Order: sequence, then C-alpha cells, then structure tokens
Amino acid sequence: MSLHEDENRTTRRSRGARLTRRGLALAGAGAVLATMASAAPASAATGEGCTRIQSGAGALCVEWDAQTSKYLNTITGSFTSAWGVGNPRLHVRVLDAQNREMFGRERSWGGRRHDEGARFEVTIMMPRDAARVCASLYEAGGLLDTACSPVIT
Repeated sequence: MSLHEDENRTTRRSRGARLTRRGLALAGAGAVLATMASAAPASAATGEGCTRIQSGAGALCVEWDAQTSKYLNTITGSFTSAWGVGNPRLHVRVLDAQNREMFGRERSWGGRRHDEGARFEVTIMMPRDAARVCASLYEAGGLLDTACSPVIT
C-alpha cells in the first residue's frame, strides 16, 4: 500500500467516525426530546359542557381532560357574551357523586368582558372519584349561571 492510499484510508476512517459521533449525538438529542414529550400526561378522557347565558346572547362552557376519574389534568372555564359581563368571576370545581367539592379554582376580571377563559392545572389526586366538573360565572358578585360536564373515563 502506498503512502497516498494510507492517508486516504485514514481520512475516510476519521470522517466516518465524525459522522458516527454526530449521528449518535443527534440520536441522543432525539431520544431526550421523545422522553420529554412522553413525560406529559396523556389524556384517557375529555369532556365538555356548555349552557346559554343572558337569554341566549352568550354561552358558559367547561372543559376537562383526565387520566382517570381521580386524576384530572386540566379544567378550563370560558364564556362569551354579546352584551358583556360586568366584573366577571369564573369558578371551576370538581365534584364527587354527593356534590362535595374536591378541587376548585377561580379567576376574576374587572370591567365589562365579552370573551374570557381560564385554564387550571389540577395538581392533586382526588380523594374520591369525580362525578362532574362545573364552571360557574358570577357577574358583579351574583351568580349568572353554571355549566357542568359528567366525568366518564
């Protein structure tokens, strides 16, 4: 083998090693991303319930997603209103079969609002199976209406 052939073979070998290291690094980065994506909780079930408010000029809705009836991921309450809701407060909650509240959060806004929503992460395991998820809308402190959705997983 000539000196020139030996140099070419060494160059090809080192280039191949660099490519292999790059490939491994990219594969490793892909594995990390796949692991991070799979770490997010998967939803086994979702639900939604809406009701009309203000004589049909608007709607109040609640949405949820869960892994089991004891482990909900998120609850979202939202409303739309052509007339607007003055100083609205949105209260979402998880209820058991006896209508006992096991989890609740709320969000409020000032002024007249026409379209708002609030999403809440549920960070606890329920002590009992959830029967329904509800969102109540208050206008200036008074109850406007409530929308519920049964929890079926």
